[in-house]
Amino acid sequence: MSEKRRFHPLALVIYLFNNIKAFFFIFIALFFQTKIGEGVSWLLIGGLALVLTIFAMVRYFSEYYQISPEKVVIYKGVFRKSETDIFYERMQTIKERQWFFFQPFHVTQVLIETAGGGANKAEASLVAVPEALLSQIEGYRNSVSKQGGNEALVAELAEDNDRVDSQTPVVATTKSPEYIYQVTNQQIFWFGITDLSMLFAAFTILVFIQELVPEGWIDRAADLSVNLLKAGWLMALAFGAVILLILMVFSLVKNFLQYYNFQVSRTGDTLTIESGLLERRVQKIPLAKLQGIKINQQLLRKVLGLSSVQLLLAGGQETEGESGESKALYFLPIIQEKELYGVLDFLLPDWDFNQPAIQYVSRGKLFYFWRWPVLIMVPATLAAFFVHPAAGGVMTLVTVVALVASFLDCHYQGYSLQSEKRLCIQNFAVITKTLTFVERPKIQAFAEKSSIWLYPKQIGHVALTVKEGTGNLQLHLRFIDYAAVEELKHFFRRK
Repeated sequence: MSEKRRFHPLALVIYLFNNIKAFFFIFIALFFQTKIGEGVSWLLIGGLALVLTIFAMVRYFSEYYQISPEKVVIYKGVFRKSETDIFYERMQTIKERQWFFFQPFHVTQVLIETAGGGANKAEASLVAVPEALLSQIEGYRNSVSKQGGNEALVAELAEDNDRVDSQTPVVATTKSPEYIYQVTNQQIFWFGITDLSMLFAAFTILVFIQELVPEGWIDRAADLSVNLLKAGWLMALAFGAVILLILMVFSLVKNFLQYYNFQVSRTGDTLTIESGLLERRVQKIPLAKLQGIKINQQLLRKVLGLSSVQLLLAGGQETEGESGESKALYFLPIIQEKELYGVLDFLLPDWDFNQPAIQYVSRGKLFYFWRWPVLIMVPATLAAFFVHPAAGGVMTLVTVVALVASFLDCHYQGYSLQSEKRLCIQNFAVITKTLTFVERPKIQAFAEKSSIWLYPKQIGHVALTVKEGTGNLQLHLRFIDYAAVEELKHFFRRK
């Protein structure tokens, strides 16, 4: 086993960045605070920055790592010391992240996920280590998976590990990928301008902006809005277009930083996904961890003939990393609908992908989808108008969205039995159509239910449970005929 080693000094930069990010809104609040005076605000900002720097230094000097042919060990703590042992046979996914300022020093970050890891973050993070260390971990991991490992190979890797400790470069021998698909800049552009998450982010900022921005600024913005409305609807429309353009620019920048040079490849039984401009991220995923494929197509992308593909994975799966990356694990961020299934079949030939022939199971049952939104939301909307016209307008918009979403779910809901072991479920959630492909061995449970009002009409619901991360994902089909229920039940029980 190698001796305990401290991370590269660049880890200090990462620790400080994460500390500042955690207290970002406090920095913003202090910056805009005018009641205590400008001098006091800057003094508090400087004091907070100093404290966060000290915490980063304490963390850096109290963390170590150790590599052996059997496991990776991470040591942490000053007063309460902890030791985390991660054996190679428990490792499921290994990720690599490399900021642009890591590259000249041949340093990278290695994230390790295990079957028993948490749902929100990797179980182990080697924050800043030599690039060659990743090859050593992969080598040990592969040797352990091959019938307990070959002794000669393990001994050779141990010698390589000693060279890594002495900072001597090690050349890794890796197989060439069997399949490679790369997302173009043009595809990232379309992904950015159709990314509706920026609208929700803008709405969230508007909700909290009153707490951060001085009242005088808000009053001036309100006066400007009133003047624009007085100037005419064309001026107001132009102002809205400018705001929308700014949001699109932010969305493009964000998505280019995250998905630049995005490529997915397959080598043997491992998928490798890598992307990023300022921070290059590499994730290796064993096919055994793959539970299913999810194809999303929100309304705007449906009009343009575009889709996005996500992976459903079992075991500990980081959902929001230290870089703030998207929670969705995209297999293909964006792709033309006409080439979707050809590319999927190219990357996953053992799945034998083809476009599903969906059997729609709830058309003609709109009454069941609309009854509760109408019974609950329509009276609530009328009551809101008595409270305030603006509240009534908001509730009217919410009610219309709920009714449209229910109509789309009723119209598009369905399934397709693609083979004796593969099922495709189609749903429509709010503004996004989703196709979920799962294989029967990956389905954990099947549930059916009805009610005293629905059963006489031979109508019921089904729910299929699939493992996702450390929890479960349920695939629902609502208000479907019992003939479809029985067909799905027979599929699940088939041996």
